[in-house]
Amino acid sequence: MPAIQPARLKRQVADLVALYGQPTAFVRQLHSVLDLYSDHTQRQGQSGIPSPLMESYNTPPPVMRQIWHELNKTTRPHPNAALHLSDALWAEPNVDLQLLAARLLGQLPLVPPEPMVDRLQSWVHSDPDKRLLEGLLEFGLVRFQRDAPDQLLELIASWLSSNDLPAQHAGLRALLPLVIDPGCPHLPVIFRLITPFTRVAPSRLRPDIVAVLVALSRCSPSETAYMLRLNLTTPDNPDTPWLIRQVLDEFPAETQAGLRAAMKALG
Repeated sequence: MPAIQPARLKRQVADLVALYGQPTAFVRQLHSVLDLYSDHTQRQGQSGIPSPLMESYNTPPPVMRQIWHELNKTTRPHPNAALHLSDALWAEPNVDLQLLAARLLGQLPLVPPEPMVDRLQSWVHSDPDKRLLEGLLEFGLVRFQRDAPDQLLELIASWLSSNDLPAQHAGLRALLPLVIDPGCPHLPVIFRLITPFTRVAPSRLRPDIVAVLVALSRCSPSETAYMLRLNLTTPDNPDTPWLIRQVLDEFPAETQAGLRAAMKALG
């Protein structure tokens, strides 16, 4: 891996971004640049992140920052071309390129929303690995979180109502930033969306369900405890007691006592 020379890197990235409107050529050149700065001494999957099934160049952060800085400046005045470029990047079985695709998608205007929604749906249902999903939710939903939270909730609702576990996983992870949003303006909808999962919690989704409940207990302990007590008395709720035990310590002492009493009353 050659030493990073800022002037040389800037020229290389400028040549790369000049191919912005040519997705195939851009992807080919991006592979060349990343390979040039790749740490070939680190074996694929050695650290466990990314998955050994996904290629990664282990590119130094300054290189990726420079690429994103220049690419982002070009994306703003030319958003339509970014859609085609994000498609080409996501099609590559490489975590660096797919994360770049997610960042591109998150900068696009939401009018109309369908191009972004269609890609988010497709990419989530492809069951990306943990790092890619986290990047997709962090970067790809930026505009929705900032400018269209109601549309974001509709998207999350479609994931949670799906029979597809990867989509449900993404939906639960996407709820977390909304729960911790100052003032918790979306609590009624969030409680409605999470309720079915507090009754029947698939094993693969349990860590995500617990994470949402922990966040809710800190944001609004009384309302969260009320929801859990209500679900205790609802038929077909085999996992509600288990979930309550996982999050019990997150509540104030008085609320904990009420939840324990509710569980004890049910035998």
